[in-house]
Amino acid sequence: MLVALIIVGMVTALAALALPPSQNAQMQREAQRLAALFDAARQYAAQTGVPLAWASGPAGYAFVQMGPQGWQPVDADVLHPRRWPWLGARSEPAPVNWRLALGEPPRQAQYAAGDVSVRLRDAAPAALGVPPGWLLFGPEPVGSAVEVVLSDGTHSEAVSSDGFAPFVVERLRS
Repeated sequence: MLVALIIVGMVTALAALALPPSQNAQMQREAQRLAALFDAARQYAAQTGVPLAWASGPAGYAFVQMGPQGWQPVDADVLHPRRWPWLGARSEPAPVNWRLALGEPPRQAQYAAGDVSVRLRDAAPAALGVPPGWLLFGPEPVGSAVEVVLSDGTHSEAVSSDGFAPFVVERLRS
């Protein structure tokens, strides 16, 4: 009897590990990743003295900075273009193809990515030709208050900062 219970427990554990993570779990991990990346972007802009932007779209996001040919991807390993993980993308786009990570850039600060919507609230006013829906990080170590909300219609995760403190993730009540 004890051996049968151990075998059933092991099979159950293996089955749980084999299941793909839920969309909500992927969204929570992405919110934590965004908080860390936003802090890194703020520090990068302050260290280099060059403003950069978080350009997001229905397919993913990229960190870009103004260059001689317009907005170009940031030359930093951590801030490379990424796709939204809940869309099932198997590979990340190359930095030269950062616009592929975005899909068609939205012209407003809210859009849907698969079953998850991204909403940008309290963003800094548009400057340096930054389109709506992009988040600007200036060379100053202090910025304006910002909140990026990831939502699947049932659960919402907010990545926010008051402009001075590090970015934090908070689960929002529906």
